[in-house]
Amino acid sequence: MRHLLGMYLMDERYETVTSFVSGYDCACEGGMLLGFREWLVLKLGKGGNLSWTALVLDLAFPKSRSPWTELNRGPDAHKVAVDTLFDLIDEFDQVVAQPDGLQKILLSHADCAKRGQLREETRGPVR
Repeated sequence: MRHLLGMYLMDERYETVTSFVSGYDCACEGGMLLGFREWLVLKLGKGGNLSWTALVLDLAFPKSRSPWTELNRGPDAHKVAVDTLFDLIDEFDQVVAQPDGLQKILLSHADCAKRGQLREETRGPVR
């Protein structure tokens, strides 16, 4: 799908692509991204209160204090964010494909949350 975005979307801005991915996930009854947000939280060690769209931006722009504003830099920033999104989905799919992969992610996330090991993020308005 990564290489066919132009076939399905009017533009390749991060917001457009994430809306498409969310819609695809809904069409799959939530099965495609089940555990994705939790996996991203474990990967970052923070952001348990954020959406997966925000967590992907944290990984795309790790040095930024405000990852959403990085997208204002133009098409190149959107390309970085979209490429990061698809790289992460590919990596997540590999983890989930392992025996009990999804179960391990969800149990690990629940355990870390119970222990208070996942920091919440304070941000400006949610997009």
